[in-house]
Amino acid sequence: MVASDLPAVVAIAINSKGQRVDYTYGKAIWSEDAKVTTEHIFRIYSMTKIVTSIAAMQLVEEGRIKLDDDLSTLLPEMIKIPILSDGKLITPKSPITLRHLLTHTSGFGYTSTDEELSKFDRSKWEYKDLPRRFESGTQFLYGSSTDWAGRLIEKLSGMSLENYFRKKICEPLDMTHTWFNVPDSLKRLIVSRGRRGDDGLQPLTEMPDRIPAKTVTEFSGGAGLFSSPADFSKLLQCLLNYGEFKGVRILKRKTVEEMNKNQIGNISMANAGKYFTPGICCNFEGITSSTTKWGLGGLIDNEDKPYGRRAGTILWGGLLNTYFYIDYKSGIAASIYTQHLPFNHKATTSLFAKFSEVIYSGE
Repeated sequence: MVASDLPAVVAIAINSKGQRVDYTYGKAIWSEDAKVTTEHIFRIYSMTKIVTSIAAMQLVEEGRIKLDDDLSTLLPEMIKIPILSDGKLITPKSPITLRHLLTHTSGFGYTSTDEELSKFDRSKWEYKDLPRRFESGTQFLYGSSTDWAGRLIEKLSGMSLENYFRKKICEPLDMTHTWFNVPDSLKRLIVSRGRRGDDGLQPLTEMPDRIPAKTVTEFSGGAGLFSSPADFSKLLQCLLNYGEFKGVRILKRKTVEEMNKNQIGNISMANAGKYFTPGICCNFEGITSSTTKWGLGGLIDNEDKPYGRRAGTILWGGLLNTYFYIDYKSGIAASIYTQHLPFNHKATTSLFAKFSEVIYSGE
């Protein structure tokens, strides 16, 4: 592998033949001696989004919702949120659909992905989310759209997102370490995490509160999950197999195929990440470009990689430098798990590239 200051790393690669390669290095809790394993639990942040997408597409399969249904009746509190344009708040004209939410074309962003939202004064703001930044279906902005998709899933299913994920995804796939609220019996497996200062350039230091102090009651479909590398690899294996894992099917093949198609048409992602908070997120340099697109579950990389990963690969990551990809053409899926800020840091991305190079060389 390559030189790194990371106290712990886990990487897993799997293929369509059922073969698997694990790499583990370092300490699960940085101040203790126990080695990190594939069963340890990481904050996976935005890798939650693909789980939410799977749940949403299950409801589409069941006929509970269509991708292009107007969500005004189901989520009126979402539709009422105005658009912030040129410093003014205006009333939206176009409806928001599930397709818009799953593709980040609804207009919702994050304070770490949009400069105007980062400056917005919420002191007297009455809505459940920040203002939208454009009419739905016209641009791409990475943000809280998937949180709204999570609320839609709760509305349609009558279950909390935690219960829905457990019943419809985690239990069928035997994902025992994936939770919004990690059970007391598993909290000892939660790993340390750290940061590199406000500018993202300082020495790595451990952050406090490794174990959450409060129970989550409002579930974030965009960023709320804890999971283990072993668990998430089961999900990746299921998707690599077009919705089936060890005889259990959670999505139809045609649904997974649809999720992997360009869903944003001619909308460009070239400017994604042009604004970011240096010590946190979301610098997309090297991730998004003029050729990348978005499906219903993640980014579509339309360029081959020198080490062998093929164009058409689905990928995404989480705030604390966890990443995955699914290369359907090669029949390979891989993921890496570290826990540090800022996002898209070379300490992890360079390791993942080297791990991938080794995997593809032995394909």
